Amino acid sequence: MNRTNSASVQYGAPVASKSAAKRSKAGRNCEMPGCATLLSTYNASTTCWLHTTATPRHPLSPTIEPR
Repeated sequence: MNRTNSASVQYGAPVASKSAAKRSKAGRNCEMPGCATLLSTYNASTTCWLHTTATPRHPLSPTIEPR
């Protein structure tokens, strides 16, 4: 079997220097007083989903903002 793109495939865990800069600090709490929710490192917001204001968007609009 010929693999034409196998040289660019990375195996194993991601390199910490590349992925760690894009994530937020681990162990952050929601900013709202009295909220004990621990935020995920993948959540870039400073508040949990309960305290984040919703942004209305049309259901058929693209998920990525056009340039």
